[in-house]
Amino acid sequence: MMHRSSFWLCLVAVCVLSACQKEVVDVPLNARLITARDKFYGVQALSPAKAVVVGYGGKILMTVDGGKTWHGKESGTDLALYDVEFVDEQYGWVCGQDGLILRTTDGGASWVKQESGTKGPIFALSFVDRNHGWGAADRATYLRTTNGGESWESGYLEPSLAGVREEATLAMVDPNFYDIHFLDAHRGWMVGDFGKIYHTVDGGVTWKEQQHSLLGQAGIDDALNLPTFFGVSFANAQEGVVVGLEGKISYTADGGEQWRFIAEEVSAFATDPLYTPLLRSNGTGWIVGAAGRVLQLQNGQWRPVSLGIPVVTWLRAIDFFDDQHGWIVGGYGTILRTTDGGQTWWPSVG
Repeated sequence: MMHRSSFWLCLVAVCVLSACQKEVVDVPLNARLITARDKFYGVQALSPAKAVVVGYGGKILMTVDGGKTWHGKESGTDLALYDVEFVDEQYGWVCGQDGLILRTTDGGASWVKQESGTKGPIFALSFVDRNHGWGAADRATYLRTTNGGESWESGYLEPSLAGVREEATLAMVDPNFYDIHFLDAHRGWMVGDFGKIYHTVDGGVTWKEQQHSLLGQAGIDDALNLPTFFGVSFANAQEGVVVGLEGKISYTADGGEQWRFIAEEVSAFATDPLYTPLLRSNGTGWIVGAAGRVLQLQNGQWRPVSLGIPVVTWLRAIDFFDDQHGWIVGGYGTILRTTDGGQTWWPSVG
């Protein structure tokens, strides 16, 4: 897989229709917290009007009025921040470059560094309560905590070479893990390079590879040719989706025992990478990716959708607070908001 740093550099302009400007406050250019230089990698909706966004240069932004105004929060770092994860309105965590993890206990007003025990990048976090959390990192490393991050335990997963041609085995070493999703303190999934899909039922103490059922599909007969997966999301213990390179989407209806690639006509629509899926327990679903690509789950099928405004930069993360209120963030300072379940989206200019 190409490293995240490379695809985050593949940026193009984002254009906003002037008709949308009535939805945002006109902020003088010299006072704006959000500029075209910003790259946003993570977002969490905490209420219909409150959201936290993180990104390049240690930037943490918060809004409490639906994006009309934004406030910068001191992160204490200029490292890139890749993900933000809250378990309630008060407790949240951020991860990023050089093993960085920050925690807040006051709703994002202040952030304190935690010692992760690793120096490599941590790409994603998943917490199920104030104590139990996990991280996906580089070089086949994952993290887990049972005390809210007061201490972190790191683990290494030796990748299986099953399904790999003998002459290619040396190429499959130390895959990066790019996303992780837990449903509760026991069940979770993690994805990364070489199409790796890992599943745990004991809180991350042990992991089992699940991607082998994809061999033989979409013309892939060697495990080394499986697409890197950047994102994973489960609606419940059975239904889940992973997305990645070449616009590939794979779905499971049995907790990952069997995975299948979504119909080729969906992937063939665009081969740009897909980065982040969001499956919700109410049956709704979204996927965002490169070149402004957005897909929505409609009547059980993934369909490309328009945001109603021209967006051609990469879109990195999506989150909904409820059925109506959601956010998308990405390159060139892109922050988009919906209040009608994704029928319409408005830009936030900060």
